[in-house]
Amino acid sequence: MRSSILKKGLICLGAVLLLESPAVTASAVYTVKAQENDATVDTSNIKSILLIGQDKQGDQTRQRSDSMILATLDKDQGTISLTSFMRDLYVAIPGYSSTRINAAYAYGGMELLDETLEENFGVQIDGNVEVDFEVFKVLVDKVGGIDLELTQAEADYICGRDQSVLYPQPLRTDWDLQEGVNHLDGEQALIHARNRSIGNSDYRRTERQQDVLKAAFAKIKDLNVLEIGGLIKDVLPLVTTDLSLWDMTGYAMDVMSIGTDEIQSYRIPEDGSYTPQTIDGMQVLVPNLEQNREYLQQILYHAGE
Repeated sequence: MRSSILKKGLICLGAVLLLESPAVTASAVYTVKAQENDATVDTSNIKSILLIGQDKQGDQTRQRSDSMILATLDKDQGTISLTSFMRDLYVAIPGYSSTRINAAYAYGGMELLDETLEENFGVQIDGNVEVDFEVFKVLVDKVGGIDLELTQAEADYICGRDQSVLYPQPLRTDWDLQEGVNHLDGEQALIHARNRSIGNSDYRRTERQQDVLKAAFAKIKDLNVLEIGGLIKDVLPLVTTDLSLWDMTGYAMDVMSIGTDEIQSYRIPEDGSYTPQTIDGMQVLVPNLEQNREYLQQILYHAGE
């Protein structure tokens, strides 16, 4: 049971807005700056996959990244973590002028987004998985929907019962979601993951996206090996990724070896490490890069321990 719980972990990551997926390239040793001393940290057993939700619909070409979540598997520590990078972060994009970080994907796809994250925040990215909104809905439906606890305000928002909020939804009289645990299909889960009308705008929206991933994790934990293999086969043609099926299978084995379904959640910028500003007419978050780099070295690579 334990190994099947972990196997699903991989897919779960995959299944949603962000998907599953596996590890790939190995960077055996990563040099980080820990506090005031330079330290070399062995990261050969730490693998990170960037899960990208693209703000693209219909026949549109590549758009900005609506969500960027780094899923990190640490085999030595036996942990899985999700680190969200907020889309309004104002950073330098290699080859372009400074702007919101979500523009990097529109400018240069996965490669440029990875380079932007690595240069600004000192993280290493081993692979990428990207889905757009329509594919996201399909992925959630393929895992049979997800179970999520909603507030009454969130339930009303999904069903379109509250027209006074920012970005109101069409009224759906055939949906009867209420406060408490609800079973959401792909369309409902997407509305929830994109909701920044209830709570603290994009901050709460970031938490909702991670909640969706965790719910997918929980939903898939009881699938057997054959079911998980079939799910990967069905999902692979629907996503854009630089990972091969072989990579994904290897990553699944890594997840199985962890022996836990605990997931830690983080957000960049860290509280107290940024200033809201208006630059060139844009409302952005200007991060303290040194503080956020140190925070990431601690939570992902255990610098200073």
